[in-house]
Amino acid sequence: LHAHAGMDKVYQVVEGEGLFLLESGDLPMKAGDLLVAPEGVPHGVRNTGTGRLLVLLILAPSPTAAHG
Repeated sequence: LHAHAGMDKVYQVVEGEGLFLLESGDLPMKAGDLLVAPEGVPHGVRNTGTGRLLVLLILAPSPTAAHG
């Protein structure tokens, strides 16, 4: 698990299935799901399927804007 200071992280699951790992517990994720890890919340992703897990990640604000 890891966290981001000053940035929220959005996960759009494009393909596959897995777990959205949170300090408070894991959530299943599959293609079509949209998940958010707010600033400072420890999170991660684990592929639990037999194929690839393809996830689009969005950090807001962008790391460049947040850090200079």
